[in-house]
Amino acid sequence: MKRSGARDEPETRPPLPEVGSILVFACNLLGDSVCRLPAIAAAKRTYPESRVAVVADPASRAVFEGQAFVAEVRAFARTGTAVAQARAWWRLIAWARRQRPDLVLDLYGSKRTAVATKLVGARWRAGLHRGWAARWYNLPAPSRGPVGSEGHMIQMVNQCVAPAGISAEFVYVPLAISEADRTAADGLIAERVHTGSASIIVLNPGARVEAKRWAPERFGRLARRVADAVGARPLVIRSPDEEGLADRVVQASGEAAVALPVLSLKKLAAVLARASVLVSGDTGVLHVGTAMGVPAVILAGPNHPSLVAYPRLPQVALYHRDACEEWQGGPVCAHHNTCRTRRCIDAITVAEAAAAVMELVRLGQAQ
Repeated sequence: MKRSGARDEPETRPPLPEVGSILVFACNLLGDSVCRLPAIAAAKRTYPESRVAVVADPASRAVFEGQAFVAEVRAFARTGTAVAQARAWWRLIAWARRQRPDLVLDLYGSKRTAVATKLVGARWRAGLHRGWAARWYNLPAPSRGPVGSEGHMIQMVNQCVAPAGISAEFVYVPLAISEADRTAADGLIAERVHTGSASIIVLNPGARVEAKRWAPERFGRLARRVADAVGARPLVIRSPDEEGLADRVVQASGEAAVALPVLSLKKLAAVLARASVLVSGDTGVLHVGTAMGVPAVILAGPNHPSLVAYPRLPQVALYHRDACEEWQGGPVCAHHNTCRTRRCIDAITVAEAAAAVMELVRLGQAQ
């Protein structure tokens, strides 16, 4: 079982004086948004009387909604024409100035959000950007500043907020789900999983980056093996952008697996909270599952498992970067966003994935 080791925690400076309002830029995709929660929660703990507002991507705003440490979530889409975006940014900055923040945390780390930290008029500014735009921050970064290819994302974000006197741990924060979401998840599972089995296996075939997507036919063969072993039909996550993948998995499984409907993020989190094992590539769903405490088999493709693995949960990371002769070393493949050969992800066999699932099932049953 391969696990990542936590890096040294960043040196935290003393808390800032008189912080009554905190604004956080977190316009990230799903997985990265989940990885921002620990730092935001720590900011509220450090400044308990403060009001925390978060600027989030519309598709990921549910990550922050319902969290006790977040008072307001402002959706902000980073799409549209140049003119539309300019207007949207000025509206956002005008709204942000009305919040009168004392501290701005740029956890998105783009050039625009770095500049925006200055424009909103906050006294204190810290962020992830490490290029020229970092000059807009006035809280110096730790000596070991975040670098996109070094360490787990949560650890990098934690380093970013340390100059603001915020001490954040390398932990995941669960999504806030309602009792209605839990009830809906229980109903979905009861309809699809054989009640005689204590194990609920969830398969996530989707991935935004093609090089991180294991073939749906392999997921199907894995589902057949797992169904025979645990006596239950694995559940296949259906993504709104990749609905056909779930159908291909079910077809390849010979109906041994069953696809879930497209779920809201909170209902998906509730399903994952009930799961025994999640099988997923390096995707946002993996981070949601980890936040909800589900053991995972990580199908690690072009990124080293240490970038996504979490040592406080049982996880098995399957990793075969030696299968690709184009790998130049380092934890992240230089071609991971454009690769079409898929050698590293395709090197993961159905047999080793099935063995990893059963290892985690047995571990769960022994506890």
